[in-house]
Amino acid sequence: MPGFELVGKEELTAIQKMFEKGGGNLYRYGPKGHAVKEFESAFANYMGVKFAHAVSSGTAAIHSALAAMGVAPGDEVITTAFTFVAPVETICALGAIPVPVEIDETFHLDPAEVEKAITERTKAVVAIPMWAAPKMDALKAICEKSNIPLVEDAAQCLGGSYRGKKLGTFGKIGTFSFDMGKSITTGEGGIIITDDEELYNRAAEFSDHGHMHVPGLPRGQDPRRSPGLNYRMSELTGAIGLAQLAKLDYLLSRQKENKKRVKEEILNVPGLTFREFNDEPGSQGDTLIFSLPNEEDASRMARLLAEKGFGSKILPEALDWHYAGAWTHIFKNFSSYQEDDLSNYWPKTKQLLKRSIALPIFVQMKKEQIRNLINAIQETVPN
Repeated sequence: MPGFELVGKEELTAIQKMFEKGGGNLYRYGPKGHAVKEFESAFANYMGVKFAHAVSSGTAAIHSALAAMGVAPGDEVITTAFTFVAPVETICALGAIPVPVEIDETFHLDPAEVEKAITERTKAVVAIPMWAAPKMDALKAICEKSNIPLVEDAAQCLGGSYRGKKLGTFGKIGTFSFDMGKSITTGEGGIIITDDEELYNRAAEFSDHGHMHVPGLPRGQDPRRSPGLNYRMSELTGAIGLAQLAKLDYLLSRQKENKKRVKEEILNVPGLTFREFNDEPGSQGDTLIFSLPNEEDASRMARLLAEKGFGSKILPEALDWHYAGAWTHIFKNFSSYQEDDLSNYWPKTKQLLKRSIALPIFVQMKKEQIRNLINAIQETVPN
């Protein structure tokens, strides 16, 4: 959770430069708009892709990406049962049917479950790296074999990689978020990346009322080929994004160091089982996940840690917003999800999440804070 920790003079300087160069223009398509374009160019360069299009939020990014992929009413979109609710909301907003599947021991899409869920109506598979890499080789192979596009909503994993390749670049299109809980933050914001120019254009159009952005044409004469929404990023947001992006590698290195210190000290604590990884060196360092034998032990330990001043991250404190089994407000509208207890559709996922704790790791943790966290974990783990 590093981005917000280091908001300061660099962001203020970037805003001042934006005003000096743009003459007070805050509109990305204004006559002197430049900050968002510069941010997009810098982000595409960082990710090693051809195209990047910035939008107003991570939700706007995945919504625009799925619209660009042609997701339409009646289509099915496979994704994970462990994610923030946003990607499922956007699937529904497009009239499609979300198909969450069970997670594996890495807390990601289980490739075997993905393969079982594919039908003739499957339009896309949305992989969501939760601070680390899913089994990307297996997921990509399944999608290629079935001729189904792989989409990555890497909102939680900017800077993460799998075998040296950045997460968000494995699929046809990838998305990120810049809200206050993400690796870099602009307050609110998001971005779409791809090497496919047509997908880039489609996503950009969807995020701007369908404007096709034809060079040399005034906006009032811009043609359109499909409807869209207003998901534009402002110049102010783009300027902050530039300043934050410049800090990303430093943020990643510091949080990885801090996580390593904590984990090494508690690795042999009896009763704790640590999350498995497909590529731990490529994971982010802002989240440490371990599991306990049962839900009762996990709940008690989380409560005791909170009493000592150490809150959890999603597990368990915000699980209902990140677990498909809690989203009755969404799945009640689909005939295929009519069982009384929605969580029965994903029992493996429920069991793993309910007995797990995720702890945030901060960039600016001092040695004393790290030691206090280690001590708190050792003191609160059940005997």
